[in-house]
Amino acid sequence: MSGLDAGGLFVVWGPPGNGPRSRAFAGALGIDVVFLVASRRRGRLAALYKYPVQFVRTLMLLGRRSPRVVFVQSPPSFAVMAVALYAWVLRRRFVVDAHSDAMTSPYWTRPGWLISALVRAAAVTIVTNEHFAASLRADGGRALVIRDVPQHVTERRRDPVEPFEVMAVCTYAPDEPIDEILGAAALLPEVTFSLTGDPARFARALPPAPPNVRFTGFLPHEEYRERMASCGAVLCLTTHDHTMQRGACEALWAGRPIITSDWPLLRDYFDRGTVHVDNSASDIASAVAKIAADPVGFADQIADLQALRRGEWDEAVTALATLTGERWAIPPAVKEEHL
Repeated sequence: MSGLDAGGLFVVWGPPGNGPRSRAFAGALGIDVVFLVASRRRGRLAALYKYPVQFVRTLMLLGRRSPRVVFVQSPPSFAVMAVALYAWVLRRRFVVDAHSDAMTSPYWTRPGWLISALVRAAAVTIVTNEHFAASLRADGGRALVIRDVPQHVTERRRDPVEPFEVMAVCTYAPDEPIDEILGAAALLPEVTFSLTGDPARFARALPPAPPNVRFTGFLPHEEYRERMASCGAVLCLTTHDHTMQRGACEALWAGRPIITSDWPLLRDYFDRGTVHVDNSASDIASAVAKIAADPVGFADQIADLQALRRGEWDEAVTALATLTGERWAIPPAVKEEHL
C-alpha cells in the first residue's frame, strides 16, 4: 500500500522555503505536501491576518481531501490546532513534526494547557532528539525521534576543485555565528566562502567581509542543491544546544563533508565525515583546512554515514506505521501543492 493509498497528507503553513524537512518527509513517505500561504509578510501584525486565513483554508483542504492521517509542521502551533480540530471532528489521526522552535520558543509553547492537550491528542509528535522526546512523554504525549530524512543521494565527486569552496548554509538567525564565519574566511584567503540566505534578515549590520566571501542571496531549490553538490565542504553552525542542523542533513545526502558545531546532538548524529568546531574563527579555519587536505577520505566517511542513517530511517518508518496504523511506502510520484 502506498502513502497515497493510505490517505496521508502533509500540511505546512508557509512557502516551500519554510519547509525543506517537511518536503523531504512527505517525499520519503510517499504522501502529498501542501504549502498554505496567506501572505509573505512577517511579524505579529501580519499574523493577525495570515493565521485566520490559513486556519480556514486548512479546514477546507482537509474537508475536501479527507485524509486518514495528517502530518503537520510545527511551528506555528496554530497549524496544529487546525489539524487537531479536523481530527477530533472526523475521528482521524494526526502527526506533528515539531521543529526546535516548537519546543523552545515562548511563542509556540503557550498557553501550556492547550499545547499539552495537543501533544496528548496527536498520534505521535516527531522530534529531532531525546531531550525533546522526554519532555513530550512527561507531558503525556507519544514521541518519536527522527533526526533526519533520507534524500536522493547525489553521486560523489572525488576530484578536488581549486579554489576550495565552503558553502555556509545561513538564515542569519540569532544562533548563527556569522562574525566568526567571516573571521575564518579572513584566515583562509585561498578558500572561497559562499554564504547562502538573505543578509537583510541579520539583526544588525554585517561586519566587513573579506574578498573571498560571496553572499549568494536566497537560492532557488535546484540551484541550491547544485551548489551544495559541487562544493568542497558544507558549513552549518549554531550557538544553541539541542538544535538539529538542516543544512548539515542536506549535505549528508549531497555527499559533502560537513563542518558543524560541537554539541552532543550533532556529534552523535554526524559522527563521521564531519569536523565539529567550537564556533570560533580559528577552529572553523582549522576544520576547513583538515577537509581540504583529505577530500577523498571525508567523502568515503560520508558514504558510510549515509548507509548508517538510512538504516535508522527504515526503523523509524516501522515505528511510525505502528503509531498511525498505516503502512507507508513511496509511490511513483508525490504531488506538491502551493495554496
